[in-house]
Formats: sequence, structure tokens, C-alpha cells
Amino acid sequence: MEANADSFLELIHQFEDFTDAVSPEQAHAELDETTLQLFWMQWPQMSAWAGSLWRLLSEELSGPSSPHIDPELDEVGESG
Repeated sequence: MEANADSFLELIHQFEDFTDAVSPEQAHAELDETTLQLFWMQWPQMSAWAGSLWRLLSEELSGPSSPHIDPELDEVGESG
């Protein structure tokens, strides 16, 4: 699964770099027709997948946090 995480992070960074460098208007004007049509056909599936993952994470992160269980991190008062 670590390879999947690495690939996913790399993909996110590449997409961020691309969107930082190229506006949607610029992409529409400059990308070839085949690339634009492939984007148009594939984006709904990719968007749905990403939206589902985002919703799962949002539900998970919106709840109360659970305490981190690590005895070495527990504070027991001042020593001295």
C-alpha cells in the first residue's frame, strides 16, 4: 500500500504544479483536441472517485478526535 500512497502523492504534486502553471483558459486554448476530449471523458469518473475519498475523510475528520495512546506522552505532573 505504501507504493500506492507514494504514487498518489506524486500525482497530487504533479497536478498542483500543472494547475499552478496553467490556467483553465490556457489549457483549453493550448492543449490538443485529443487531450481535451480524454479529460472530458475521464474527469467525471475521477471526480466521483476523488469526491468519495474526500467525503470519507471529511466524515472521519469532522468527528471528535480520539486520544493518542502513548504512555510516554502522558503528563503526570511536574517533577522537581
